[in-house]
Amino acid sequence: MTRRTKPIFLVPEPSARDLAAPAKRRLTFSAEAERLTHARAPDEEGQVIAVARSRGGIGATMLAVNLAHQLAAQGVKKGQAPRRVGLIDLDLQFGMVAGFLDLDPSPALYDMARSGAVPDETFLDQSIQYSKDGLEVLCAPAAFAPLGALGADQVTELITLMQARCDYVVVDLPHALIDWVSPVLARASLMYLVTDLAVPSLQQARRLIDAYHEENLALEIEVVVNHQSRPLMRSRVQQEAAKALDRDLSHWLPDDPRAAKEAADRGVPLARIGRRSALSKAIAGLAKGRLAQSAARTN
Repeated sequence: MTRRTKPIFLVPEPSARDLAAPAKRRLTFSAEAERLTHARAPDEEGQVIAVARSRGGIGATMLAVNLAHQLAAQGVKKGQAPRRVGLIDLDLQFGMVAGFLDLDPSPALYDMARSGAVPDETFLDQSIQYSKDGLEVLCAPAAFAPLGALGADQVTELITLMQARCDYVVVDLPHALIDWVSPVLARASLMYLVTDLAVPSLQQARRLIDAYHEENLALEIEVVVNHQSRPLMRSRVQQEAAKALDRDLSHWLPDDPRAAKEAADRGVPLARIGRRSALSKAIAGLAKGRLAQSAARTN
C-alpha cells in the first residue's frame, strides 16, 4: 500500500447529541461526492450496489450477503467464466458478513485506518477472502475501530480497486452517517434501503433517503421491506408508508426466520440450505431483476 503524507487521527465516536442533530449537518463531503459523481467509473467497471438499513437488526447484512451470492450464481452457463462479485463489509464495529459466510474477521480495514495508508492491489490480494461460492469478500475487523478512523480517499480507492476486478461490488454500509460514506454513494449505481413498516423505522428511512440524496442526487434508492410478504392489495398503512418515503414499495422479503437462522448458523447463503425458501426466492428475484436491467443497458 502507498502511504499518505498526512497523518490520520483516530476520532471518538459521535455523541448522542451529534446523532440527534439533523443529518445534513453531519455529512460534510457534498463537494467531494459531487466531484466523484462527475468522475464515475466507465461502464465496463463493476457496478456498486450499496445496502443500507433504517435500523439495526433489520436484515440488511442478510440481504447484502445473499444478494451478492445470487448475483454471482444466476445465469452463468456451463463453460462461461463465472461472474465476479465482491462484498465489502464497511461496518467497522458491528460487521457480521464474516459470520454469515463462515469466514474470519479481517484486521485489514482496521490496519488501514490505523496506518492511514491508501489501499492498492497488493492490499486487496492479501486481505480478500473467498467464500465457498467464490465471492471476493473483505470482512470487517474483530477489533472495534472508531468509524471516523477511515478517510474518504482510502474508501474511494478501495471501491475503485474492487470495481476494476469485479462485475458487481455489494457494500454493506454501517448504520451511521460518516464522511467516508460519500465516496460509496458517489460510486454506487443503486442503493437498497432495508426497512420494516413500523413508524420509527419509516421515520429513519425518510431521513436517510434525504441525507443520501443530498450527497448524490443521481443515486437510485429502492426500498426493501423485510419481514413481510408482498401484498396482493396494498393496505392503507402500506400506501401511507410509500407516500411518506416517496417510493414505490416494490421489493418485499417475506418473514422466514427458520431458513434465515439455519443459513446464518451454518455460515452459508440461503440458497444452499433451501432453494424453496420464500425468502431465498425473493432475494433471487431481486438479483434477477438487477441483472436484467444491467443487460438491457449494455445492449
